[in-house]
Amino acid sequence: MSLTPGIIASSLTGHLITNNFFLISQQTPSSATSITFSSIPNTYKSLQLRYSSTISGSAGYRINFNGDSTNGHYAQHWFYSAGSSASAGSSANTYTTGTVGLGVSTYQNVGIVDIVDYANTSKNKTLKWFAGGNNNTSGGDIELDSGLWISTSAINSLTFSGGTFTGTFSLYGVS
Repeated sequence: MSLTPGIIASSLTGHLITNNFFLISQQTPSSATSITFSSIPNTYKSLQLRYSSTISGSAGYRINFNGDSTNGHYAQHWFYSAGSSASAGSSANTYTTGTVGLGVSTYQNVGIVDIVDYANTSKNKTLKWFAGGNNNTSGGDIELDSGLWISTSAINSLTFSGGTFTGTFSLYGVS
């Protein structure tokens, strides 16, 4: 028996969910130092932030929730690889969560941030962040982060910051 590529995938049914991402807001800043998504509805299971952006003047992107930049309210772990070197680390008791990143100002950095159970008021908030960039001359970078906001408050706004950036930032609700 031989398989023809595409036949199996095109005939799958059942548990495929293709319509569970709902655009809440999209912003396209030019030379911004921060953007804020506010009035986030509490009607979804999770949030997903997707971005494609250039950045200068910083070594990475940062996220704060509900305007909270209190030192000690965030923690994170990261695995980072640039070119042929890699590193891993963590930071606790910080004022934000974010990526280390190259901070590339000439080529796009891309990332996806998943914020799990953002409206649940009985637990702290967690996120995972997958990002990468290319500086075209000395390699690129890739990073996988996990973050924690030590708060049981529902997330109703998030501020994305770090250097000066230009690009597209889209916030989705995930059912």
